[in-house]
Amino acid sequence: MPLKITKEMSSHLIKYVRKVEVSFNPFDMRTRSARELLRQVNSQRLLRANTKLKVNAIVQGRPDAPTVKFSFVDGSDISFDSREYLANEMLMEIWRKAMKMDDEFELEGKNVDDM
Repeated sequence: MPLKITKEMSSHLIKYVRKVEVSFNPFDMRTRSARELLRQVNSQRLLRANTKLKVNAIVQGRPDAPTVKFSFVDGSDISFDSREYLANEMLMEIWRKAMKMDDEFELEGKNVDDM
């Protein structure tokens, strides 16, 4: 059974993300998943949950492949060539990493809100 992320879980897990950069050409059909991910990450619910989150949309005129990059509170990054993924697949990878970080923070007695 696939992992189910509730709204409450995603609102908590987004706190582990510091920056999202989505780079795409708006006229390229390969950018659908990047634009959808940008739409989802820019939701008011997630932005309210993490006021420190920076979302950058880099709109290009070049025919470069669309990319998505997530930066986390621990300094690590995850980058995607979004042609290869659906928006939900990219988000699921992010939620998995954030859940792992959440477990590590809990074991170390840290709080993500203090970061």
